[in-house]
Amino acid sequence: MTREEQLAEAFVGLSDTLADGFDPVVLLDRLAGHCVAIVGADTVSVMMATARGDLRTMSVSAHADGAELVQTQTREGPGRDSYRTRLPVDAVRLDESGDRWPRFSAQARQAGYGAAHAVPLRVNRQTIGSVSLLLSAPAGLPPGGLRLAQALADVAAVALVHWSPDPARPMDILTHVQAAVAAKATVEMAQGMLAEHGQLEPARAMEALLAYSGLNGNRLTSTAQALVRRTLEPALVLAALE
Repeated sequence: MTREEQLAEAFVGLSDTLADGFDPVVLLDRLAGHCVAIVGADTVSVMMATARGDLRTMSVSAHADGAELVQTQTREGPGRDSYRTRLPVDAVRLDESGDRWPRFSAQARQAGYGAAHAVPLRVNRQTIGSVSLLLSAPAGLPPGGLRLAQALADVAAVALVHWSPDPARPMDILTHVQAAVAAKATVEMAQGMLAEHGQLEPARAMEALLAYSGLNGNRLTSTAQALVRRTLEPALVLAALE
């Protein structure tokens, strides 16, 4: 299997919440496994926040060395920092991180790790946990590795919050499909209204819809519905192109 095929399979597996057997625990195990197999980490642990704001270890890749090291990350280490700051964390030389994480750095180096990274698990600007990646080599991940880990974590986090313990019924799926079809029809109608009002090409009218929605923090379909219902003036939307 090529790397591109691995990535495609990974993203589908992390996002298909309607698949038979989809489970949040399995999802996080998959995330950890992909961060080892595709990103290149030696050991990966996934932590999530409890209702009290503590971190709980949810998954550890098969190559983890010692429960104590993993547990330390819930209190100190790159995973904890990434959750707290909502940003990726790089520590490409753990032998220089003793002041930052004295206990974690000592345990990690004793276990044979030379570098550590972490990315936040986040949904809609809210951080719900973090993913820690440990490597034996002190140089850390190759270029682009941390961005790939973040992309995998983002997909998994979105899937996690959309997961339902009740299997989707065929009627539920059909309802969602029809809602998407109706939304597309509304957007096309609003696009035509803007094109006629401003004497624009359809592509330019769509640019106006997207620009106005982005500037005002609206969904594209919400802007389109407001135009179709005549509660939003076309001129206001077209002004977003200026």
